Amino acid sequence: MSKNTGKKKVGAEKKRLSNSAPDASRRRFVYIGLGALAAAGAGSVVGYRMGWFDDSPASGGSSPETGAGNVRMLSPAQFPADAQNALRACDEMVTHYAHELKNASSVIHAVRGFGRNFLMGDGSRAVDFLCSRFPAEREVNGSRRVYFPREAEVHDNSFLKTFLEAGVSVDQQVIVGATRYTLRDVSNSAKALFRCDPNNLYRYDQTLLHEHLPWGLIAFSILVPPSEAGWVNAWGETIELPKVIDRALAEYERTCALTQEQLLRGEPESPEFRTEMKKYSCFGLHALYAFLACLKNGYRNDNIPGRLAQQMDLLTYRLKADADAIVGEYAAEGRGAPSIVVEGLQQRALAKLYGHAFEAINYVKLHRLLPFSAGQERRIQAAEGALYSSITKLRAMDWAELSRTVDTMLRRGQGEKFINDIVIALGHASRGMKLLTPQNPDAPEPGALSN
Repeated sequence: MSKNTGKKKVGAEKKRLSNSAPDASRRRFVYIGLGALAAAGAGSVVGYRMGWFDDSPASGGSSPETGAGNVRMLSPAQFPADAQNALRACDEMVTHYAHELKNASSVIHAVRGFGRNFLMGDGSRAVDFLCSRFPAEREVNGSRRVYFPREAEVHDNSFLKTFLEAGVSVDQQVIVGATRYTLRDVSNSAKALFRCDPNNLYRYDQTLLHEHLPWGLIAFSILVPPSEAGWVNAWGETIELPKVIDRALAEYERTCALTQEQLLRGEPESPEFRTEMKKYSCFGLHALYAFLACLKNGYRNDNIPGRLAQQMDLLTYRLKADADAIVGEYAAEGRGAPSIVVEGLQQRALAKLYGHAFEAINYVKLHRLLPFSAGQERRIQAAEGALYSSITKLRAMDWAELSRTVDTMLRRGQGEKFINDIVIALGHASRGMKLLTPQNPDAPEPGALSN
């Protein structure tokens, strides 16, 4: 081969690589955004397998456009960014897409936002839909247990704690094949299947602390009063819930300490904090809410009230600092990507941040768990406006175009998963905005446990 021929081939290869770099960068960016559902807690792809491609009835009055897949997309709508319109926009999106997607993750988050009486598009109860399609059985040490597998609920005990907080009766029927169980059976199975060593939270499951424990803490703190806070699981191991709470909170405090000084000085969050907190689902706000639920349900051991007062103070600083970091990170990663995808990822992350944060804040206010200072209230009020803005911006987006663009950048079906992740974030935002209103979705039915 001549030198000139070799130079031409090298030059052509450099040109090919140069031309492909932007596409590779854009694909990496969207995968990062979609992959954040595992690292930052929007769920995992495995959580969308069951019921993902089901046909679903049209939602009345939505004037939808057809997206790249089988899901009918809401047409964009412009609303002023205030409390009333943000809630309206949020609930329109959650209702429409829960009816359209009809998968476990979208429907359970609709129950989160609307409560136990949320109905499917055909008028049936969402709780019945979830309790008849997704439970499973497993045998442990000779005893058969009923539970919701991770393929459906993503985070262990997330369905159970949602039902309990929404006031679903423990006599609710739970169906596996020809066998009829109740939510009480699911509750007992959850205790039996729970394994945790407070001296080593990773002993039985490397993902327990960040991906599963928060939901269990909420459910168990409702099911087990502090005076009876120990039980023996299916392996004969004694679970001491106060010790588990204390150890998990200590780990959370260790992560938050990585940026506490910077935030109090008005500086950006430390990179170390961002890295560690992203290991937790939804920026660690599920974990914080879980500790608050434990406090509300009577667990005050190891100075939990004082420790949570410090974490709630830090949260009021994180409201802005987390948002600034999110916008900066997506802007940096999204250079060269379609603007609608960058905007969608940013607003989804912001709605997730603010929605989960206001679930915690308004839960504290509803149950008068901790006082807020004037300075904290100012930071909270500023974030409320940002929450309303992120939700109304999502409602104004062309979701059909967003879905098609993501499908084009990745592969068919990824756009719908992206839409599903937005609905997950909005379910928490809906509940957060309603907790202090007459629309509080936690109204119990007869036979429900008090939480």
